[in-house]
Amino acid sequence: MKLFIDGDQSRAICNHCRKMVSLTFKRRDVPFSDKKGFAHDILVGVCDQCDHVVSIPAQSTPAISESRRKALRSIEVRLPAIYLDMLDLAAFTVEPDSTPDFRKDLLCYYIHDLAHDPKGIQRLLSAHKLSLMSYTIDTVKIPRRRLSMKVPEKLKVELQRLESESELNTTDLLKSVVFDIQRDVLQKPKPLKIKALQYLAMAAG
Repeated sequence: MKLFIDGDQSRAICNHCRKMVSLTFKRRDVPFSDKKGFAHDILVGVCDQCDHVVSIPAQSTPAISESRRKALRSIEVRLPAIYLDMLDLAAFTVEPDSTPDFRKDLLCYYIHDLAHDPKGIQRLLSAHKLSLMSYTIDTVKIPRRRLSMKVPEKLKVELQRLESESELNTTDLLKSVVFDIQRDVLQKPKPLKIKALQYLAMAAG
């Protein structure tokens, strides 16, 4: 596989000029295929006639993938403190030496898992029912804590789809995800799931 450097030249078909053209490899900001963001300063083949990007060499693919990974979306909610305590205890149970970021990794793992499980909505609604039964005592004021994390665009889309299909808002959905985690890890531990989460903790650590 040939590796190109700035200024190298080649030939390719330009879709804009609709013909074979000469091109020069230059650094450009390249939009993602879904048009949501850019990969910055990427080596690409640029048409010498119209100045449009004609080709992206294989060597630029890792940089584009890394840029897409870093194009994160924000999730911010305020949850009753007991939910974050529950999440922290589950993270500690899975791996006592895990980093503080493992809380986010645990939530992301479960959001993705629920989004791809045919029974994911059923799991969510069941967990939501349990959360309502457990922590809706009006006479007790439960402190709230802020949960803020950055997630990839793909995961944010999965979260939004779960919200739409379950008809839960972001706060109630995340509360339900935490309850689903505590069922698997704390209430009725599932050895296979815990083993998978331990590998996740090891990789994240």
